[in-house]
Amino acid sequence: MSDPTPQKNQVPGTTTDGPAGRLAELSQKAQEAQRTVAASVAEDRQKLSAAVADAKDKAEQGAQRLQSSGQRARANVTGTWNQVQTSWQDHVDSVRVKLEERRAERDVKRLQNAADDAEDYAADAVDFAIAAVEEAEYATLDAVLARVEADEAADAAQ
Repeated sequence: MSDPTPQKNQVPGTTTDGPAGRLAELSQKAQEAQRTVAASVAEDRQKLSAAVADAKDKAEQGAQRLQSSGQRARANVTGTWNQVQTSWQDHVDSVRVKLEERRAERDVKRLQNAADDAEDYAADAVDFAIAAVEEAEYATLDAVLARVEADEAADAAQ
């Protein structure tokens, strides 16, 4: 049985539970989302509505995981991270309420405006995700550097 703990001089985060493994998971999720959206374009309204409901459920589960992971964060970053999570969740909730209200209306012009709003929201969510990926890349590289520096300091102390 192999030891899952990274050995000295091993790149931190190369296990599936480390930062690099989480980045790989993020990449897989993004590719899955891209495939789902591309396939949904050709679907009929009923299947598309089901795909939207499924994506909404996944997003809510992800938000719950995000909140849970935020609660486990270290004290020095918890306040800021929780503030970002709360702000994002408030934004998501507000937009979803507005989108649900507009879907209930049957006026063509309002539906076109709702579609425009939904497309704008999707673009904003993608922009936010891109920024989050860039921040995750920075944080992961910083964690790798911190581990290398800690290992070097431990070696020098011996």
